[in-house]
Amino acid sequence: MKVLFVFPNNYLNVGIPTGLSTLIAIMKQEGHEVRVFDYTFIKTNQIADDGFLVGRTAFLPTSYTLEDLVRNDPVESVEDRFERDLEDFQPDLIGLSAMTGTFDLGIELLNKFKSKLKCKVVVGGVHSTIAPTDALAPDVVDYICIGEGEEFMIELCDCLSRDKDYRQIRNLGFKKQKGIQINELRPFVNLDELPTPDWSEFDRRHLFRPFMGKVYQGSFYTMSRGCPYKCSYCANGSLRKGLKGCGGRYYRYQQPATTVKQLSDLKKLHNATWFRFADESLMSMTEEYIEELSAGLSPLGIRFGCSVRPETTNERKLSLLKEAGCESMTMGVESGNEQLRRKVLNRSMSNEQIERATSIIKEHGIRLATFNMIGLPEESRDNVFETILFNRKLNVGAANVFIVYPFPGTEISIKYKTNFRGTNGKIIPISQASYFNLSRMSPTETEGLLKTFNLYLLLSEELWPIIRYAEENNDAGKVIFDALIKFSERVVHDDLRKKQ
Repeated sequence: MKVLFVFPNNYLNVGIPTGLSTLIAIMKQEGHEVRVFDYTFIKTNQIADDGFLVGRTAFLPTSYTLEDLVRNDPVESVEDRFERDLEDFQPDLIGLSAMTGTFDLGIELLNKFKSKLKCKVVVGGVHSTIAPTDALAPDVVDYICIGEGEEFMIELCDCLSRDKDYRQIRNLGFKKQKGIQINELRPFVNLDELPTPDWSEFDRRHLFRPFMGKVYQGSFYTMSRGCPYKCSYCANGSLRKGLKGCGGRYYRYQQPATTVKQLSDLKKLHNATWFRFADESLMSMTEEYIEELSAGLSPLGIRFGCSVRPETTNERKLSLLKEAGCESMTMGVESGNEQLRRKVLNRSMSNEQIERATSIIKEHGIRLATFNMIGLPEESRDNVFETILFNRKLNVGAANVFIVYPFPGTEISIKYKTNFRGTNGKIIPISQASYFNLSRMSPTETEGLLKTFNLYLLLSEELWPIIRYAEENNDAGKVIFDALIKFSERVVHDDLRKKQ
């Protein structure tokens, strides 16, 4: 069969998803022809008119940027590109791979071509698992996959190509004359039996990986599935509940030998030397596991970044990861207020644990960035500044900050009775998370603090009264914000060069 995967993605949000690229490898092994329709590098009129800056960063500038790589791309519409691909490829099945934030984007495109589609449409990804009824609602959707898709897609393609009855396929959701049917779930796949992810169907510009003034090639890689933690805001909680029927451990990881073999393959095939491990927390794995992983990765000569949790961070694991090629880590601080972190987010680590983990990460020469959230239930402006001041105390070089988004089925969503679809019937974009108005601040104030969080973090407190003006969403605020951004970039870049 010819299978066309639709990957709705924000412009220049580079990185090849491990799940989809693994599924592509599986489909090819079974003799199917596969293509990917990827939004990432489609430069539309709106993008060209508004400008397409990738975004400012606290990292050193490089000899060329992602923006340089797309500068001469033609301006076209997503619809025109999709129509050409449909006519050229003539798929037998379309698979939409979507998260909650990108689901509507994919459905809107498919709806425009509903009368021209000569094949079935199946939806997979996180959204179809945590919100199956919503994922099946559009007329253009024929089936959904709940949970893992590797064995499911093989079976579905076999049924469709042979005109066999598909209604008993495990992990399948479909419409009936009255209502919908969600079938029994199949056991989790053995991660060690999966092939190396297939990156060949994606634009090579996805491999653009700048780090500390140099450009490498590489992308995401995941050696585990699931998560051992139960944070109140994370979709993993919804996934864990939705996949109870699969049996076995929700959180599991492949053997180190599998990881080493696949990374070696990707290095040979794509000259990939920089990887971002997308696992929820690498140091949640046992010390014995990390020892074996380090021994296998060290000879490859690759570099990588990963996410860690402070309560599992220790000297031995850090030393092993450094030997394996780890150069950067991200750690979830989320809030500088311990009570909010524990009570609202269900993250039990203390500030003292975070400070200790930060200290030993830096001692090993590993660059650290933090993840932070604002707009939390019960959070005030003063609480946001607790988070800013705590990050200043940690002396991190970069801080990622987001407004909390109550994904369907999460504890926060259930407790505060949020609906991820707005009054217009569309899913609230992740970029408009302030819409949910969960904190004690107004949406406007929350957005202003999101915009200026890193300015407060990086610049002297003497400048904070000026930064306050930059929070405003007016002409004067924008002028002040742009000037402060340029100044902060110079400060950060000078600091980074001194540390090299």
